[in-house]
Amino acid sequence: MINKMFMMVAVFSITLCLGSAFAAGPNMKPGKWEITTLTEMQGMPMSMPAVTHTQCITGDELIPQSQEANQECQVTDIKTSGDTVSWKIVCSGANGGMEGTGEVTYKGDTMEGTMDMVIQGAGMQVKNKISGKRIGDCD
Repeated sequence: MINKMFMMVAVFSITLCLGSAFAAGPNMKPGKWEITTLTEMQGMPMSMPAVTHTQCITGDELIPQSQEANQECQVTDIKTSGDTVSWKIVCSGANGGMEGTGEVTYKGDTMEGTMDMVIQGAGMQVKNKISGKRIGDCD
């Protein structure tokens, strides 16, 4: 009887812990975000001009997305550790393919991060610095 009671309490405790772990996410306020990306390319003396766009970010969609129409990207291996979200990305497009990794750290209504990419074929490295702030509710 005691063994059955112990097992039931153990199973309940494990279920509760797992549920809390999955429910917990980064310290991020869902809504419309203004995201700025500053790109530096290997071999280029100056950074490219910063690009700013808006995106609805929610607990289900935590990764800032580029608004470039000439790239088709697949995001995989998404991981959350505390307030930091990391991912792998592979893009194809008219100008060739790229692959890399990225991560952002949320701080309530702001974020900061990086995305490091390599242009396939050319071996050129691209480093993106990402910053963002929540500007309101999603449309």
